[in-house]
Amino acid sequence: MLRGENCQEYMICATVLELDQCERIRDVLVPLLLPGQTKLHWTDEQSKRRREIAKSISALGCHHVIVSTLSQESRKTERYRRKCLERLYYEVSEMKISRVTLESRQKTQNQKDIEHIVALQGSGLYRDIRLKHINGSDEPLLWIPDVVLGMYNATFRGEQQYWREFERKVVCHAI
Repeated sequence: MLRGENCQEYMICATVLELDQCERIRDVLVPLLLPGQTKLHWTDEQSKRRREIAKSISALGCHHVIVSTLSQESRKTERYRRKCLERLYYEVSEMKISRVTLESRQKTQNQKDIEHIVALQGSGLYRDIRLKHINGSDEPLLWIPDVVLGMYNATFRGEQQYWREFERKVVCHAI
């Protein structure tokens, strides 16, 4: 996400869920899809739908962690992703969370995520974390962080109305 001249922000969001909540939350999310949609994606939605989606997700009562880093504008973002992921692993470890599910990207990118956590674990960090990738259209729970980041980014465009529902439920870390 561009933030001013020659500056970009890389962000990752995690939604913190108890395993026994997952089915109930999926049951709320799936009916939000419109015909032809395979997943919710904030940037694809119109203002009225965004309000509906924000209200539905806010009502779930989930908590979220956003980690971001600012850098010079660059097409190469993997380094910034790794920095954000490492801080995210720290945060979830502090919460005694061991299962981390990331939205699947390209196979080589997924492999880099796995190599990164394995390297961290090899140095003695985050040994309890188990990482997996799932396609966003296969797991409705992955739609939540997308929506939260969409609302967060909207605040930079002056669209505060969505974020007000969430700001007390989100912990943000800039690195």
